[in-house]
Amino acid sequence: MQNPTEPKDQDRSLRFSWLGKTSLAGILLAAIAVVIIQQNASATDFAFAKIMSAVLALLCWMLLTAACWASNLPRSVWRRLLYLPVAALAVFLAIYRLERVDGELTPKFVFRFGTATSLVAAPSQANAIDAKLLEPSLADYPQFLGPNRDGHLSTVLSTDWQAEPPKIAWKQTIGEGWSSFAVVGDVAITMEQREAQEWVVAYNVVDGAILWHYALTARHTNTLGGTGPRSTPTISGDLVFACSAVDQIVCLELSTGNLFWSHSLLEGSQSDFESSVSWGRSASPLVVDNLVVIPMGGHAEASCTLLALDKTDGSVVWKSGTDEVSYSSPTLMSLHDTRQIVYTSESKLAAYAIDDGRELWSIEAPSVSSGAPNVAQPVLIPGNRVLLTKGYGEGARLLQVTTSADQKWSVQEIWKSSALRTKFTTCVYQDGYAYGLSDGVLECVDTETGKSQWKKGRYHHGQLLLVGSHLLITSEKGELVLVDASPNKWNEVAKLQVIGDVSWNTPALSGNRLLMRNSDEAACVTLPVRMLPAPDNPVPAEA
Repeated sequence: MQNPTEPKDQDRSLRFSWLGKTSLAGILLAAIAVVIIQQNASATDFAFAKIMSAVLALLCWMLLTAACWASNLPRSVWRRLLYLPVAALAVFLAIYRLERVDGELTPKFVFRFGTATSLVAAPSQANAIDAKLLEPSLADYPQFLGPNRDGHLSTVLSTDWQAEPPKIAWKQTIGEGWSSFAVVGDVAITMEQREAQEWVVAYNVVDGAILWHYALTARHTNTLGGTGPRSTPTISGDLVFACSAVDQIVCLELSTGNLFWSHSLLEGSQSDFESSVSWGRSASPLVVDNLVVIPMGGHAEASCTLLALDKTDGSVVWKSGTDEVSYSSPTLMSLHDTRQIVYTSESKLAAYAIDDGRELWSIEAPSVSSGAPNVAQPVLIPGNRVLLTKGYGEGARLLQVTTSADQKWSVQEIWKSSALRTKFTTCVYQDGYAYGLSDGVLECVDTETGKSQWKKGRYHHGQLLLVGSHLLITSEKGELVLVDASPNKWNEVAKLQVIGDVSWNTPALSGNRLLMRNSDEAACVTLPVRMLPAPDNPVPAEA
């Protein structure tokens, strides 16, 4: 017989109240939603999918805590479930710090107490560059996206990387920033952050040695966008034009790095400018005739959309537009046999006359330069058409530009598509088809119809060039990839790992030498080449 003073056996089975059961049902639904979101990420936006998945994961943790609280579990159990993840996160953040995020908002953490990276030192006293290093060639790459600022090069590459493998000639650490290289002869110019200074740096392409540098006192940094300058310098003759992420555009002597002139672009404070243009000045200077054209922006009374300076002395030739700037660069196009400067600002795509900057035509291209900005370059399509692409869920539009006998310009949209959602990159065009990284996945689109031919090959938010009949892709993870530029199917020919992760910088190909960089390191890769640009069809030395 049981002693009446002994407690009755307790029912130790796990039980949930209606709140607990509802919470468990919510966890199941959230988990299903995560699966659906991830399966459809390529059709929407990988960054958006990650944000939503993270939010749902946090919701699951909160619902699980609520379910345990509403159960008959001891309080010590559900309190541990609540506090332990928070404590673990606090310990992790005490040891590691967020360095940056990639194009899909995946965070990259680094050890807080690690030693500083050793950068290549500049010479204590730079001498003039040997004239032999500056001898120009048809293979020069003097500005952003190549000789014609369209990412199209006539070099013919060898495709058998097994028999003729590319070789990494050199690789080294480099200052932060998202600039590309401009190359003339054996000299490559880029920009990078060195502590509180933005450097315009001349490297020897042969061995990676610094030949000279020019320092601007400026620093731009953003948790999502990273640190350092963004603009790619432009080389025109014996001059280098470079633009700070914050303030100045400078004109330097190519052979020495000596300053010829500088011009301030900042009206008001840096913080005021960055409140409108969160990720800093990114446009590369465009040299047209005797002008240097650069976006200005900032919404100050004296600001403008585009600023044209005399390239010899930096004096103002004209100002045009009142729209805020974007992260795109001005480019030169010939439409109806009329050369014009075409630029995508914050809210429109417009063309400007070279002589006085008057607006010839425009069409709406809405964005928010501190949110979902315009980044990609407009692409010229035969038939006086322009292809405009954008990420952030937007896609592509084909525009027809027309003009009348009395020089009245107009532009109409031919088609609009959800394809070619180019977030950080620009499309290339060949033989009726456009190729681009659509939310990080390579896509081919028929420019007559806007229909996607294929979409395959996830290279994340890297960059690409059209080299002969091949796409030369630098993936966000630092790989170099060769893909056939064919509308019939995706065919990846070869691949080589070169540098590290978060490689957003556009590559530069000069002859058989490809220069790659990201915000940590730079490399020169020698590629197997079948044919260089033909002497009887020279590529223009400047835009």
